[in-house]
Amino acid sequence: MTDSNKRAKKDKGIMDLKDDVLVGEIIARLPLKQAIQCKVLNKYLDFKISDSEFSQILLNRQKDGSLELLYSVNGPPKTLHKISLKPINQWQTAFSDDIEILSSCNGLILFDFERAKRFCVFNPITGLHQLIPYPLPSSQLIGNIGLAVDYPNPNQYKVVTISYPAENSNSFYKFHVLSSERPGLWREIQLTTNTSISLSFGSPTVYWRNSLHWLRSDGSVLAFDTKKEEAMLIDRPWFLDHYDVNCSKIPTGRDVWLGIAQGLLTLVYIFKETIVIGTYDNVRSTWRIRHTFDNLISDPKGMIDVFPIWNDSKHVCFLVDRPLTGYYDLREYDTGTSGYKKTAELGRTIVNSPIHCFQPTLASVHKTPSDGVETDDLEYITAKLDEIRRFIIDGICIQEESSSSSSSSSSSSSEHEEEAEQGEEEEEGQDEEEEDQD
Repeated sequence: MTDSNKRAKKDKGIMDLKDDVLVGEIIARLPLKQAIQCKVLNKYLDFKISDSEFSQILLNRQKDGSLELLYSVNGPPKTLHKISLKPINQWQTAFSDDIEILSSCNGLILFDFERAKRFCVFNPITGLHQLIPYPLPSSQLIGNIGLAVDYPNPNQYKVVTISYPAENSNSFYKFHVLSSERPGLWREIQLTTNTSISLSFGSPTVYWRNSLHWLRSDGSVLAFDTKKEEAMLIDRPWFLDHYDVNCSKIPTGRDVWLGIAQGLLTLVYIFKETIVIGTYDNVRSTWRIRHTFDNLISDPKGMIDVFPIWNDSKHVCFLVDRPLTGYYDLREYDTGTSGYKKTAELGRTIVNSPIHCFQPTLASVHKTPSDGVETDDLEYITAKLDEIRRFIIDGICIQEESSSSSSSSSSSSSEHEEEAEQGEEEEEGQDEEEEDQD
């Protein structure tokens, strides 16, 4: 090979490399839904977009502006709600009574399809899902469930349930763990405790530093390390009694929340006059106060309606009910004043807990045979997941589709009625002409 040929081949390689970098930059800046569509263009792009390093770039680019809040309202009728923050907007659609959102982590959502007696891990972006049979006989109750997703590396997940055995339920928690690497095997682990304390309602499971965390009703936290498959208890924050000396058991639901803010495990306590934000020091194994400020709002009856919103890299922000209006204000942390200020307004809606934070990713869903599931149940689940996907990704509401189809059918039926009336009028006119001729 001549020197000129070698130089030309080298230059071509450099140009190909530059083109690869340029294409990667372009795809990384696309909305995730459009980025994944590029996988079908050729094998190289399919490989490129599926690469864990590129997935991390996509994740970092999408992270700040793609957060959505998902929750359901029982009704009747039951509805599924979605709130986006940039810009702030809201949607709602019909939601089946037998479906529950259990957890959300790194782009995957865990559903419970009671009709088929199956959990379902679902990625709305890719449309892929995995059905998982319940781990326990129906005689034993599942107290709570969490989803731990490691993405983009090593791109696997675990489902963890907490159940209470029928006998001696006051002395230990029973965990059942299923890994995406071994989807057919539930493993059982127990944690013995001195006291029986229920898990808090309204605060979703939090995945932080390889562990799932559940808030207990006394303010302590139950943690399960998904790598070591070990459980432990994190003590109740020491500062609680300083703000409420009579608070041996803090209120649950809308008064205490667990989440992640600025990369730290964070608790928000909403008392009647004060809001306290505490963070957990993993090195010293202790809680510390991060912020305290006056309670944002309470309605004339003294009821507090404040919903913390978690964003891993940012301060906690709040959706605050405006009394007697049905409107909510978004309050975000202002570093200049070290306080919270109103930054946006959410229209008339219903906000309910638990609120699940969803950020779209390309996290994989492992495909397994749906053994033991009836064909009609499989068709039902597939159809419902498609409706959920279109609602989460495109904002297409089932109610809107139904109303549009009904309106189109009603308009078409009215057209048929008009045509029939015109036909009758024409026939009557012809009859009158024939009578005149006679």
